[in-house]
Amino acid sequence: MKSIYIRPTNIVFGQKANYFIREGIAKSLCGFEDIGFLSAEILKRQSDRNIVEEYNVIDLDKLDFRGEIESDLIKITSKRNNILNLNFQNPILMGVLNVTPDSFSDGGKYNTTFRALDHVKSMIDFGAHIIDVGGESTRPGAKSVSEQDEITRISETIQLIKKKHPNQLVSLDTRKSKVMQHGLSIGVDLLNDVSALDFDQQSYQVVKDSGKPIILNHSQGIPENMQNNPTYDNVLLDIFDYFENKIKFLKNNGIKDEQIIIDPGIGFGKTLEHNLEIISKISLFHSLGYPIMVGPSRKSFIGKIMGEKDNPQRLGGTIASVLYSYLQGIQLFRVHDIQETSEALKVYSEFLKK
Repeated sequence: MKSIYIRPTNIVFGQKANYFIREGIAKSLCGFEDIGFLSAEILKRQSDRNIVEEYNVIDLDKLDFRGEIESDLIKITSKRNNILNLNFQNPILMGVLNVTPDSFSDGGKYNTTFRALDHVKSMIDFGAHIIDVGGESTRPGAKSVSEQDEITRISETIQLIKKKHPNQLVSLDTRKSKVMQHGLSIGVDLLNDVSALDFDQQSYQVVKDSGKPIILNHSQGIPENMQNNPTYDNVLLDIFDYFENKIKFLKNNGIKDEQIIIDPGIGFGKTLEHNLEIISKISLFHSLGYPIMVGPSRKSFIGKIMGEKDNPQRLGGTIASVLYSYLQGIQLFRVHDIQETSEALKVYSEFLKK
């Protein structure tokens, strides 16, 4: 467990960022010339309490504990690995396609091939870079389905997406190694595991052998029980430590840096306060050195803030969460509403450049 963590703050964009970086007033975020940070928050984990201090970038070199944050600072400022030729300098949108009867938001809506493909075309037309296909609901309280049922649900849809849209990137949302193997055999480009490869011990080998990217989603518990009083010492630092240990394990077992994307797992074993803390300070995870995905779309924490409105009515809260994450340099967003999210990001990014 680390004792000192560093989080980039006061992130700036566009020509302003480029100027500040050249002048040494800001440091580059993720190796970009037009995204930088002017200050950094230092979080010190101690046995009795946590200490938070903030420093201007120009003062970081003067800190007596500079050596303890040097490695993380390098990771924050380093260019991200090329994954599937995605340009992480601009927002990457992953469109959700649940071919399930019971997903929390759209269960049963796209579980026929015709409806699924029609929705896929719409998402692509509105700017989805990746289509994330899932055949098992992982909503809170959902029960696991058999591997064969999951394979049956996803197969035809994935094959037809790749046939009709051969250049479209397709992700498979699964936590089962046999489903992963099948998906890869029919053209899946990357894997998205809500258990971060913890659910099925054979999944490590599948990811290693395939060489395909893997999205590691943090979850406390499994869908059946993950919302039963989730508890952390410090939700941000505990998740950071989890990822640091997980990535070390994966690399020791043959999985490469350029395969890894991390997702702090909004709604997966987190309370309302946990989710708010993660999104409000999500830039902490830049110091792991990997692309970051966030998936707040239609999640229940938004409903709690808004007064428990139905899932489709959580669009405003979803967009607010996406924009606040983007403001902190997050690159990849998993959402249901591609058109609205894409429009919001395009307009918001223009403001940030001024």
